[in-house]
Amino acid sequence: MWVALVRSLWGMKTRTLLLLAVTCGLVILLAGSVKLFLITEKSPPAHLAVGQSATIGDMKVSVVSAKRELDLMLVAVTLVGADDPNGATTWVLGSGTDANLAPVAAPSSVGAQCGATKVAEPTSCVLAFVTSSKRGVLRYERAQEAVRWDIDLP
Repeated sequence: MWVALVRSLWGMKTRTLLLLAVTCGLVILLAGSVKLFLITEKSPPAHLAVGQSATIGDMKVSVVSAKRELDLMLVAVTLVGADDPNGATTWVLGSGTDANLAPVAAPSSVGAQCGATKVAEPTSCVLAFVTSSKRGVLRYERAQEAVRWDIDLP
């Protein structure tokens, strides 16, 4: 079988091979253009404000408030909708002065630590981020989706 294929290609004219190569290149170019069109059609979701809620996957998430205390940005959140031992731990704060920050342990005087979530019982907790910035974008990720809140403290 392979021998017959090689013999048939060996006997082809240069013009035929060049036309075949140009046709393959045009097909690849067309496929890339279609893929690029499909990617650019999706617009990124708008950022939410503090006080607004969003549903992401099976979880309803609310950012209740945000404030600064010493060198910490404290963000109060409420989550409900899934039994997950780590449901409230996938938060990240991005700010202009720092890289993406993971939450640190919040002082016990400001509220409960974030951790497990329940299906029917809302989990309210406080996230703490070590940053000198008063602005940032808080991101929650779940079910391969992400929701963002703009934080702009006075």
